Amino acid sequence: MEKSFEVASFLKGNEVDTLLQFYDLLPKTLNEGIDKKAYTTGFDLDQIPVKNFNSRLKSIFGDFKVTVSMFLEEFEPWAVHTDYFKEDSNPYYAVLIPLDHQDKDTHTVIFNELGDKKDWRDTLTSTSGYNYTTEQSALLGHIDTSMLEKLTLYKTHKWRKGDLIAWHRNLLHASDDFSDVGLKRKIALVIFLNRDD
Repeated sequence: MEKSFEVASFLKGNEVDTLLQFYDLLPKTLNEGIDKKAYTTGFDLDQIPVKNFNSRLKSIFGDFKVTVSMFLEEFEPWAVHTDYFKEDSNPYYAVLIPLDHQDKDTHTVIFNELGDKKDWRDTLTSTSGYNYTTEQSALLGHIDTSMLEKLTLYKTHKWRKGDLIAWHRNLLHASDDFSDVGLKRKIALVIFLNRDD
């Protein structure tokens, strides 16, 4: 499996609507992270109101366990971060399924560099030499230039409702600067997988 990939139409349109209705019924949980204005509302994945959801995931990822399953509702773009440290011992993939982005052009951006050490910022080289295109620079306008100079872009995943976007949890990644296209909020289903014994 690639370190980052997409599966088109993982959910059907009516399943996306069902998940948004399910999310509306849950009490919202404000994210605890610094500078991350979002709701990260967790729930037990076994309660998901989508038929054969777990078996569909297993057909892609094989055997896994779930560390976290949540709805992510972002109001501001997230900077470069890692999903590696989530109280499991063998992190596997992060899964993101876009549910609502007001039909605006928005993305999740994956970098080649790893965030599998607590001090990952200190382990980055002083400059990667990567030349961002004008379009890539616009997507990443919310990220400090001194950080971008240390990173190389692996993939940019465009959000499409119901598609599945996955990346290995050790990869650094970020939101795009979705405020730049007039997007006020976006909602996704996010699942962190592990392969703990």
